[in-house]
Amino acid sequence: MTLTRKSLAMLGVAGVLAGLNAFDLGEAVAEGEPLPTLPAVSADAATKITIGDQINMLTLQRDGSDWRLVAPLDYPADDKLVKEFLKQVGGGITMDVKLDDGNLEAYGVDDQHALRADVWTGGTEPALTFFVGKTAGPGASFVRLPGSETVYRADVGTRARYERPAGEWRERSILAMEREDVSAMTVERGSEILRFRRGPPTTVEGEEVPGAFTLDGAGFPVDGDSVELMVRALVRARAGELHNEGYDGGFEDPVATVALTVRDGSVARVVIGRRSDEKSTLLRVSGRPEVFRASGQVFTAFTQPVEALRDRTMSRFDRGAVTTMSWSEGGMVVSMDWNPATAQWLVTQPANVDADQRAAIEAVSTLASLRARSVATDGLFVPSGAGAKLRLADGSTWELILGQAEADGAVRARVAGRGDIFVLDPRTLAVLRAGFGRG
Repeated sequence: MTLTRKSLAMLGVAGVLAGLNAFDLGEAVAEGEPLPTLPAVSADAATKITIGDQINMLTLQRDGSDWRLVAPLDYPADDKLVKEFLKQVGGGITMDVKLDDGNLEAYGVDDQHALRADVWTGGTEPALTFFVGKTAGPGASFVRLPGSETVYRADVGTRARYERPAGEWRERSILAMEREDVSAMTVERGSEILRFRRGPPTTVEGEEVPGAFTLDGAGFPVDGDSVELMVRALVRARAGELHNEGYDGGFEDPVATVALTVRDGSVARVVIGRRSDEKSTLLRVSGRPEVFRASGQVFTAFTQPVEALRDRTMSRFDRGAVTTMSWSEGGMVVSMDWNPATAQWLVTQPANVDADQRAAIEAVSTLASLRARSVATDGLFVPSGAGAKLRLADGSTWELILGQAEADGAVRARVAGRGDIFVLDPRTLAVLRAGFGRG
C-alpha cells in the first residue's frame, strides 16, 4: 500500500499528538533557537478584538469602559467573557513546541481553515496576531504566526474558544448593580405587596457592612440574611439564554414584579414570567428589550411564602467569648473549659477524656452563630432532655434545648428565654454532637 503525501502528514500529526500526551512539554522542547512568544497585551490596554476567517469575522470594540459586540451582531458584550479571553491570549504566551514547517492544512492553520485572532491597542495595526488551527490538547491549539509557515503548539485555548458563536459573546449579566447598593426592594405577587428596606450600615471589626433588611408591617422578626439571599439571587443572575423581545414568557400575568432601589435613587424593575419554574426563570428588565432565561433559583427565591422569611437566627456572639460549654444527651453530660494558656478545650467531665480540638472548635463556632433550617409555627415542642449550655466571659449564659425529631432527622429546638420553635438541620446537629465526642 502506498501512502499519499497528505496521509503521511496526517500520520505525522497523530504521532505528534501521541508524543505530546506521553511527555511533559517542558522536557520535549529541543535545545536551539528560543521559541517565539506572543506580545503581551493587558485587558486594560485592548481596544478591539477580531476573530474569524476570510469570510466571517467577529468584532468586539471597547465602548468606554465596557465592551460591545459590533459584528456580525450589535449588542453589549459580556465584559467578563471578553476579559477572560484577553487574560488568556494577552499574557505573553510562549510557544510550547515547534512541530513542523509547512503541512499547514494537516494542522488546520492554512489560510482556508485557520481562524485569525487580532487584538488592537489603538492605531491601524493590531498589537497581537496569530492563527489558530485544530485543538492540540486541553487548553491548547496548533498555532501559526503571521508571515511564517512554522507550526507550533501553544496554550491559547482550544479551537472551540475561537469558534464561539457571536450570540455567546453577548452580555449575560441581567442587572448592572451590586447587592450591597440595593437600599430597598418591593415585591408584588398579585394582591400581595412586600416592601423591604435596608437598615443603616453597621461596623464589624472596623469595617462598614450594609445594614440588614426589614419588612414593612411584618408580624414577626424578619431574617435579614434570607432577604439578602433574595436580592443576591436576582442581582447576580446571569442569562443562560437570551430570547427576542416577543418571546412568550408569561409576562402578562407575571409570577412577581420586583422593584430594586439603589443608593443613587434609581430603580430597576424586573418581571418574572408565569412560565418560570424551579428549573429556569424567565425575566424582563426595564430598559432592555430581551427576555432572559436565568437559573430557577430566582423563581424559587421570589415565590417562597412570606412565612419562610421569619428570623432563623438562634445565636449571634463572638465564639472567643465562650469560656465553658457542655452537652447533655441520654443522661450523660460532657463539659469543657477553654484554657487560654494552651489555647485548647479541656474536658472537665467526664474525667480522663481528651477533646478533639478541631471538632470542639467547629462546634463552638456553630453554636456562636447558630441558624435554624426553618421556624415551626404549629407550636408543638416536646423537650428531649438533650441540649447545650454555654457560659460567656461576661458571665452571661446561653442554652439550647432540643426537642422531638422530625421525619427526616431534623430536630426541633428552642433557645432559653425565647418563645420561637426552630428546626435544626441534621447536619448541624451532627457537627454539634461531634464536638462533644458524641458523633
